[in-house]
Amino acid sequence: MQSGKPLSSFKTCVCLTLGCLVLGQAHTQADESTVIPVMVEALARLDATDIDTDWYFTMEVEEEGEILVIQSDPKRDKYDQRQLLTVDGIAPDPSRQKAFRESEVERIDDIDPEASGYQYMVDAQTLRLLEQDDAVAIAAFKPRIKALQEHADSLSATLQLNLHSGEIEEIEIVSREPLSPAFSVTLDAYRLTLTFKPEQGANLLHKLESHAVGKAGFIKSFDALVVADFRDYKRVQP
Repeated sequence: MQSGKPLSSFKTCVCLTLGCLVLGQAHTQADESTVIPVMVEALARLDATDIDTDWYFTMEVEEEGEILVIQSDPKRDKYDQRQLLTVDGIAPDPSRQKAFRESEVERIDDIDPEASGYQYMVDAQTLRLLEQDDAVAIAAFKPRIKALQEHADSLSATLQLNLHSGEIEEIEIVSREPLSPAFSVTLDAYRLTLTFKPEQGANLLHKLESHAVGKAGFIKSFDALVVADFRDYKRVQP
């Protein structure tokens, strides 16, 4: 993650006078009162742009040793919007196409409108400024992930804002300790990173990386890394 200069510099940390500490705290609070509302507005803009309904795009997904190229067309039926084009550069056979569509149906049917979107994931009431320089500001927050809602206290999360554009560059959620999201499943480590880039007047998802390490069935170990790159965005015309 790109990082800026810490608000509390080394010189401030070693300063032992009460006056210096008070000035440092006041400076942090002033920056926070200015930056946090900009972050909240940027989150609202992310949710106002639905890539599945407003954009054509292509995904390149690396998972379990395979590279899948998926194309999304919002004009298709919701279960058929995303089509699997190739697997490792080769057109998938009918059985693989069927399995992909079944996974899409399951993915879409599992979407909870009340527990989705960036404004749900990032609890704005918990945003606290960590560091800031002339280019970026980074804030911590308490994340909300439906599948891990009982383990929120075991997660750390940060949001990075580009101060020049006023748009979010990155959201990252990391586990601080082992957790068990389901019976007989243990996550020893978990990390979710979302990066965004300006695209045709909007701030759109550029890359998603999910990494989970743990055990299933108390015995079988897994190390699951999924990397999805989003490209070839084209806005749907009215």
